[in-house]
Amino acid sequence: MPSLRVLARRLLGRRGVFLARSMGVGASRLLRLYKGPSSYGRPPGISAMVCSYNESEWIEASLLSAVDVVDEFIVVDSSRDETPEIARRVALEHGLDVKIYRTPPGSLSRARNIALARSSYRWILHLDPDMVLYRRASKVIRGVVEGLDRSDTHYLVYWRYLLLCGDLAHLCREPPYHVEHWLFTWSPRLVYRDVHVSGEKIYDLLIAPLTLYKARDLGEVLGVHLNLVRRPERLALKRIWWTYRETLTRSAEEGRGFEEEALAIARRVYGVETLEEAGRLILEELVKDLPRYDPRVHGPLPEVLKEYIASRSREDDYYRWISSTIPPGA
Repeated sequence: MPSLRVLARRLLGRRGVFLARSMGVGASRLLRLYKGPSSYGRPPGISAMVCSYNESEWIEASLLSAVDVVDEFIVVDSSRDETPEIARRVALEHGLDVKIYRTPPGSLSRARNIALARSSYRWILHLDPDMVLYRRASKVIRGVVEGLDRSDTHYLVYWRYLLLCGDLAHLCREPPYHVEHWLFTWSPRLVYRDVHVSGEKIYDLLIAPLTLYKARDLGEVLGVHLNLVRRPERLALKRIWWTYRETLTRSAEEGRGFEEEALAIARRVYGVETLEEAGRLILEELVKDLPRYDPRVHGPLPEVLKEYIASRSREDDYYRWISSTIPPGA
């Protein structure tokens, strides 16, 4: 059964929830029960929450796209590849404040709660390591933060990411946007929880009290989400994870190899010998019926992303291939 919170969100819709939040905060202020963000002693600024598992393809571009947005990066990593080493190198080369914490794979909620606890600043930017911001996002986000700080009110701030899948020529769906509260004020009452909906876990549901948080939707597209744009073996891992995540979580908790269990699933389900073979089959099937990305309609790719791909394509076949999928005008 869905939780009461999930049922309420479905019933009210986003606008209804926004209204309920405004009413809840108003009532809390009227009763003098409200504590604003400044009451916790955190300095003004933005901490980026980056939770990673084998994100070596895009984490560098993601971090670089946010250097003018955030004051620190909190990377909570469960990777078995070079993801944390890339984050450390980017921090050293660009003088970034990047703090890296390790946690076992399996629970994204646990990783996000670690990031909240380790963060330093008043605002939290939810930045997945496959999200890349436009350069103009810095001015937009900083302007919003400066304006909302004056109200000393907790906010969930929504915007859109263009959602790409498989390669840089295909959208995940129509409409092709991922909308969430990507920025919010920190509070000790915030928590991420594993929530079951129709027997399926939602791993990163943020519980933000209605009497504490107002909501604001910027209505803008501020970046791209490279949701299923991965090397074939990583694409296979990601797809198998989302399909069989309870099995894989249990495997990790019991100390069995995470990728080994995924390979066993790939062999059984796809009839292949390697995760790379499974990924190529998944990619071929994935893009077959997806809508096309049209830069004239959806806007160009972020500058940082194109620069990163160009720099990597000189030495890496994957980036040469992904570069070849960029539509003209992107």
